[in-house]
Amino acid sequence: MFFQWLQDCSVEAILFASAQPMKKILTFLGVALSLGAMLHSLRLQACTGGAITAKDGSVVVGRTLEFGMPLDSKIAIWPAGSEFTGAGVNGPGLKFTSQFGFLGASVGDYLDQILDGVNEKGLNVGLFYYPGSAQYPLPTPESASKALAPGQLGTWILANCANVADVRAKIASVAVEPVALDILNSVPEVHFKVQDSSGACIVIEPVAGELKVHDNPVRVLTNSPEFPWHLTNLRNYLHLSAHNPANAVIGGLPLSPVGMGGGGLGIPGDFTPPSRFVRMSFFLHNLAEQPDSVAAVSTLFHVLNNFDIPLGSAHPSAGTAEINPDFTSWTAVSQLKTPAFHWKTYGSQTVRVIDLAQALKAAAGKPLSIEMGPQKPSSISNSVPFIVK
Repeated sequence: MFFQWLQDCSVEAILFASAQPMKKILTFLGVALSLGAMLHSLRLQACTGGAITAKDGSVVVGRTLEFGMPLDSKIAIWPAGSEFTGAGVNGPGLKFTSQFGFLGASVGDYLDQILDGVNEKGLNVGLFYYPGSAQYPLPTPESASKALAPGQLGTWILANCANVADVRAKIASVAVEPVALDILNSVPEVHFKVQDSSGACIVIEPVAGELKVHDNPVRVLTNSPEFPWHLTNLRNYLHLSAHNPANAVIGGLPLSPVGMGGGGLGIPGDFTPPSRFVRMSFFLHNLAEQPDSVAAVSTLFHVLNNFDIPLGSAHPSAGTAEINPDFTSWTAVSQLKTPAFHWKTYGSQTVRVIDLAQALKAAAGKPLSIEMGPQKPSSISNSVPFIVK
């Protein structure tokens, strides 16, 4: 059966911890906000990520970005030697200088907060929404000098780590504090998927005030609940198969499957995080082998098309704090062996690509940003005229 391979995967215990009371916190710009503001600005977000390893060993990683409002992401290019200052609850936090050059999609004009990116060592980091599950530590005087805002952890990893093993070794040296982001009017609740060019993959989640690192054997991530829960949930779908079921005779009546795809009957098709996790795992496990990274990039975009949410298909419940329907702002795929970042946006469905080495050369040692393209749901992706001669 399709998912029998999962029975050999080790599944970590799911940890639950009650939320701790939180003091008033400051944004990086010094705007005072309370934890209660989170309840008035919750937005749907349904990001989905996965990866493919090609026959030649090259790895590509991709994801969608959904949010109940356009984040107006930009491509931020950061050369090695760039200087950063982390944001803590009580003021400036960790100061660090990037060892490696990197680029990625930012949180709007917050170019030091990367939603998804790749560095020159072929390390990819993706930030995914994690509502109701993130358990950040309370700030202490001891943690102030190593503090980062939630959206800055991916940036710190890309700037300082060469591979997954490097991330594991260094992750305890930082503290992710509940710093509010003013464009959201709330503390972003997030977790991270990290993958390197060898194929190694981990998930980092804030659990009981610590950054918990999970192995990710399926190389898939969506949103809440906790990552180990998603792995356990895959056991409910061991019957799924990419092959049609065999013909059968019931009560003397010969029966055959109705059309193609009968082996996948029962695969969840909704937009909830558990369903998207199962669906992405199914697609990736059954893909035809890709010869190289060029083919793998194209194929991964095809896979991610299955998770593209058109505006109006995923509305929040009436009477809740969530007021905006979900939609896919952009989709991105990174090549890791020869680092490059491919993307398309809601209003520009043509895939574009930036080679990291070329981008760093163009940056000439200074930070650089470029527009990704239209991301508002009102934007229209025009067809390319074809002239018949």
